[in-house]
Amino acid sequence: MLLWMYHGAAMNENARYDVAVIGAGPAGMVSATTCAQAGASVILLERDAWAGGKLGIQSQPLQGPATIFGGLNGFDHQARLMNEASDAGAVVRLGVEVDQLSPPAVSGDSFRLTVEGMLDSEGLVSARSVILATGSDEPEPDFPGSNLHGVMRSGAAQVALNVRAQLVGMRIVMAGSDNSGLLIAQNLLDAGAEVVAVLEKGSKVEGREVNASPLRQAAVEVLTSTLLIEAVGDGKLERVRVQQLEYSGVTTRDIEADTLCVAWPREPNSRLAVDAGCPTLEIEILGGMMPIHDLNFVTLVNGLFVCGDASGVENGATAIESGRLAGLAASRLLGFSHEDAKTLSSLARRRLGYLRRGRRGGLRREAKVTLASIHRRLAENLDVE
Repeated sequence: MLLWMYHGAAMNENARYDVAVIGAGPAGMVSATTCAQAGASVILLERDAWAGGKLGIQSQPLQGPATIFGGLNGFDHQARLMNEASDAGAVVRLGVEVDQLSPPAVSGDSFRLTVEGMLDSEGLVSARSVILATGSDEPEPDFPGSNLHGVMRSGAAQVALNVRAQLVGMRIVMAGSDNSGLLIAQNLLDAGAEVVAVLEKGSKVEGREVNASPLRQAAVEVLTSTLLIEAVGDGKLERVRVQQLEYSGVTTRDIEADTLCVAWPREPNSRLAVDAGCPTLEIEILGGMMPIHDLNFVTLVNGLFVCGDASGVENGATAIESGRLAGLAASRLLGFSHEDAKTLSSLARRRLGYLRRGRRGGLRREAKVTLASIHRRLAENLDVE
């Protein structure tokens, strides 16, 4: 297992760059590589101590087209993407957090980033353009008993296991059945924990059946039409109370557990976009509030781009292609020309079309087109003003 990590060594490069990419998940790494290959000076900033985002700590082979992931697991894939960014000339800072993003005061000026954890440049970075690849956040659990010890977001359990080699519990309930929840449940099961149940309020699992089937075969109860009611215990979790909708009516039952992992739908992280004065819009099928952007991932703030889950929660493969398009657009704005720009752009759009097939994928595709139309109308109004 190879995990690209950084623990805060001082660096002394100039803190002025053509492009600052915020977030070193798949989208951020690919956008940084694309800009650097076009000739731009690039700094890549990531708040976690590792690169790759939520995919970067996934021990299973990544699901998606082999042309994108190549059958690699999350650890190996993030290492490959980070090596590509570094080889292209991008400056990488892991374990630092952008506290504030200020847009240019006047046309032609630079964005100013206040960065916590930078040991050089006094925590200030300036960039002519900024690409927001800030990913998505898991909502905090909020239900009766959610403050008990042993109740946590599923991502915390994954970090504990795959980064710190620690199991968060031995008898675990997973609330939520999207692909992330199912894969983390399998990860915990493989590590030796007993996953007693996966809860889904809908009538069928949210994720792919290929991810649910191995859990059923391992005697994990995959409970659909089941609502999480309460976490029960005296200071620490002892039972998970649920309500199950059955033909005979609603049944309440308690499931004994020492850990409850909550894998509820993630939400785009748009805080820095709001800081920069970027208009946002809430779109449910894409996870919630996000910066308004076009099909090139250009926002309504000149020089500001957005990609990956920050531009709408989809999956790791779509994040990569959105990062490629954002990187090409940022390079083009600054006057840099990537020698393979047309080929890369065409390939990215074809892949996005393929990845957004099916009912839900089609809804996301339509949402993106609608968002681009709104962007165009608002951009025209800004030009008039």
